[in-house]
Amino acid sequence: ENQRKNSSNNNNNKNPGYLPPAAVFGSRAHLEEESSASRSKIRTFLMHAFHFFVKTLCSARIKDTQCGFKLFTRSAVVSLFTNLHLRRWAFDTEAVVIAEKLNVSLSEVGVIWHEVDGSKLDVGKIALAMVSLGMLRDMVCVRACYLLGIWKLKR
Repeated sequence: ENQRKNSSNNNNNKNPGYLPPAAVFGSRAHLEEESSASRSKIRTFLMHAFHFFVKTLCSARIKDTQCGFKLFTRSAVVSLFTNLHLRRWAFDTEAVVIAEKLNVSLSEVGVIWHEVDGSKLDVGKIALAMVSLGMLRDMVCVRACYLLGIWKLKR
């Protein structure tokens, strides 16, 4: 499984050596301009800030870690989720970090996304800020714990 080729943005399944990615993250990044127009200014600011911190602290390869659509091979599930430490909102950022460290092939695909009542974090501004700070704390923790060797990966 770790021998899979990095197929991010490469769906050339006519190539005889092609193997599909082991972890696929659905993405709304292609809808960013459209969704920014329909979000409040605070949510748009938090979205851009979150993307910046994901790129800086975790990975630049997956733009939208928070989209609910994810698809994994069985072996990727075992590799990623047996190593996962985070259990809160930012768990998927750690999953991307683990995938990169274990050479699990990643891909991000655009999905058609429609906001549905109850499908997103729907809280007041103070609670939203607290959740956002918690996610930032979790990403800093992921970065520090793997960098300092506090968290080890089972291979």
